[in-house]
Amino acid sequence: MSNKPREKQTTQTKNKRRGNWWFLAFVAGLYGLVLLLDPELGRHASAYFFHSLQRLLPFFVIMLLILWLFNYFIRPRKIAKQLGGQSGLRGWIIAIASGVFSMGSMYLWYPLLADLHKQGLRPALAAAFLYSRAIKIPMLPFMYHYFGGLYTLLFVVLVLLFSILIGIAVERTQWQSS
Repeated sequence: MSNKPREKQTTQTKNKRRGNWWFLAFVAGLYGLVLLLDPELGRHASAYFFHSLQRLLPFFVIMLLILWLFNYFIRPRKIAKQLGGQSGLRGWIIAIASGVFSMGSMYLWYPLLADLHKQGLRPALAAAFLYSRAIKIPMLPFMYHYFGGLYTLLFVVLVLLFSILIGIAVERTQWQSS
């Protein structure tokens, strides 16, 4: 087997990391430029940034701990066995929780879901997984900070509820893979 795809992926990963550093440098440069042009505005913006960071840091630590524990203890093969035709409530919980905790671009999950579907994944659970991805754990602290606890709670509850409803609707349409 050729190592070409692996090399390409590694190059893409390196370029993405480099792009992240360039973005950080650009933002830091903008802060520096604002500090030079309008020192009062620059100090105000920096103070607001550090105040927000101080308030959000505990949430980030908790979020990283939860994600680490999830990735450490949950294996994809275990999940695939629990999402078959007779999965019941446990299957719904696993599909929705997996969607909430999943990361990365949506289109990267399609091949995995197609493989799981071939192994017996219920269409309802695939739809619930995809829909529940709307809840982004890293973004919840920001949502809470900017919109408040009630909005954040309602958003999460409604997305979870509708992930179930969408899953049921998809399964009732007798979804078939080609």
